[in-house]
Amino acid sequence: MGDMQRWSRPLSIVTLAAIVSACGGGRTAVPPFANAYPNARGGGVADGLGHAIVGFTVDTPSRAAGAASLGINATVLYGESPTPSSGLAKALERNGISVIDGAISSELQYWECHRTHTVAPPPGGRNDYCHNDERPGVDSDAVVLRYVAAELERDAQRPYVRGLWVLDDWPYWDYGSARVLLQKIHALARAKVPHDPAICGFAATLARPGRVAWQRGLALNYSNDGCDMVGWYAYTPFGRRKPSNGDELDWSMQSLLPAMGDSLAKQGWTLAHAPLVGIGQAWSGRYGDGYYQPGLSRKQMLDQARGFCTYGASAIAWWAWDDGAYLPKTKTPEDSRVIDDGIGEGIGACQNIWK
Repeated sequence: MGDMQRWSRPLSIVTLAAIVSACGGGRTAVPPFANAYPNARGGGVADGLGHAIVGFTVDTPSRAAGAASLGINATVLYGESPTPSSGLAKALERNGISVIDGAISSELQYWECHRTHTVAPPPGGRNDYCHNDERPGVDSDAVVLRYVAAELERDAQRPYVRGLWVLDDWPYWDYGSARVLLQKIHALARAKVPHDPAICGFAATLARPGRVAWQRGLALNYSNDGCDMVGWYAYTPFGRRKPSNGDELDWSMQSLLPAMGDSLAKQGWTLAHAPLVGIGQAWSGRYGDGYYQPGLSRKQMLDQARGFCTYGASAIAWWAWDDGAYLPKTKTPEDSRVIDDGIGEGIGACQNIWK
């Protein structure tokens, strides 16, 4: 991702580089996160986050207030979790939003970036996962685990941290290279923060009806000993130079979700063991350096949320309130009533299914 906040979001410029080379007007009332996840800091992780409503990178006090007004009760934050004295932590607490710490996924990706510049170079020499070895000092499992242990010590003292986002984008030529390390991270997490689920993310792309845009080898990073939950994020194709409304795409993901489930099931996954967080798209329009992200209508967002929850997702999330490639003209939850309404209607659809 280079200058554009590499690893600040699922399936962002990583994929772009590869290509280029009825719920109250959107204001749905939901229970606070602590009620959605009653086992936090006091029970097991079998139920994951419960029926959490998650927004990625709700990373300022003003964004916390805006996200809460939509019904968001948890956020994934990259980088270290906010300190208790910070304005962000206070704003999140004031608005009933808990934190899913995404720092571990970032550290894991710095290690994988180093691997792709050393022991696992890409075929043909074009590294569309990370152009530069951004943190060459992150050069072993041991380095990653030392960082993880320190971050978990911090999280253990921060009761507003209720989950861990441990896996994000991964290169197509090094499938499965995170599997064993994720198991070691999971063991540390159970010792340090035993009630915070480790969530493993897997990326796919929305395609035309009947087609599947999912790299099945990505499932090789999954194991029952490494992931307490899975987060599936499916967005429209990156790299388009002209605006597109995305109407040709299957937002309900009728072929995609079973394909993803089948791939992970081959590694031992079941919904009962690792509950699903369905992560939908909440941005569109101008994006990055002269590109356009297809979509986005209320119906498309509703179809995507309903697709995830009909399949079995027990929590729903949206990307994103912040992203390094957003432009002033990018439509986001901060500046688009259509997106706000789509989030609200998606929450309502999932809550009806969860009943």
